[in-house]
Amino acid sequence: MPSCIPPHKIPGKLASGNDRLEMCRIAFEGSRFEISSIELDRGSKSYTVETLRELKKIYPDDELYFIIGSDMLSTFTQWYRWEEILSLAVIAAASRESGFKADLSAFTPQQKERIILLDIEPLEVSSTEIRGIIAKNGKNSDLIDSKILGYIKENALYDDGLNEYREIITAKLDAYRLHHSECVSECAATLAENYGADVEKARLAGLLHDVMKNADRAEHFKELDKAGLTLSRVELLNPKVWHQISGAAFLKNEGIVTDEEILGAVRWHTTGRANMTLLEKVVYIADFISADRDYPDVAVVRKLAQQSLEEAILYTSQYTIKKLVSAQLPVHPATVECYNDMAML
Repeated sequence: MPSCIPPHKIPGKLASGNDRLEMCRIAFEGSRFEISSIELDRGSKSYTVETLRELKKIYPDDELYFIIGSDMLSTFTQWYRWEEILSLAVIAAASRESGFKADLSAFTPQQKERIILLDIEPLEVSSTEIRGIIAKNGKNSDLIDSKILGYIKENALYDDGLNEYREIITAKLDAYRLHHSECVSECAATLAENYGADVEKARLAGLLHDVMKNADRAEHFKELDKAGLTLSRVELLNPKVWHQISGAAFLKNEGIVTDEEILGAVRWHTTGRANMTLLEKVVYIADFISADRDYPDVAVVRKLAQQSLEEAILYTSQYTIKKLVSAQLPVHPATVECYNDMAML
């Protein structure tokens, strides 16, 4: 049962309701599943309770089971008319990750009787991975049915215009870094939308920011030489900053990116600098708080990023400086200038 998304709210990357309905039909063809367009036919945002009421009218004598991800149980009591949902259907919670322990303390004994924890082996896969598979035409993956993939390609669904850039980074990065790049791209787009930066530039800059991250020393210096750039003594002593410089150089050398704003976002995403552009701030912070990040302070930075990019940059530049000092590594002058710039606002 595809949900309805009003047409004026459909971003270019999402499929229409009709396309999602057709893919459901293709996916479950020949099975005992029935595809429903109830929520699409409603033509507006649907609450679960409304859909269950309608299903109960259609199947008055049947017990309804509502399958959800087990992680949703933690917020279930915040759902609209959640108690009525429990009266209309038994909740069947399927684990999304191995070792998940459901917390049912918010429910009464009677309500717990309406909740089933499904003992199934979870398939841990993210939407980012699926998008990557689509971009590579489903190669080396059995996660997408070939018929569904064919429909997606035939109808140009989920094409955000970045697939040619994905081919470039796929040739240069390992699987971990590819996943991270997709996560930063998504996060940068969200931050850009929240703070008024160019969303598409942010999405592209986030995708390309680590293009040279897996390069060896020779590759870094090849791109730097082609661009007529030399590293400072501090930079030579800290190879972790090379990729931001060689990355921007590579993109410009090869004519992949000519937009100076995007190149700047790649160039300064690790060290930051004083007087950063809005796009540079967005990508810098997106790299710190993307969905795949799990360092100790990430929750703090994510919260700050919701309030102010500048506050988040102040915190992260200080975090970086402390980390480098504790490791007895030199601090890039641009990072110090970035911190000072934010501290004096």
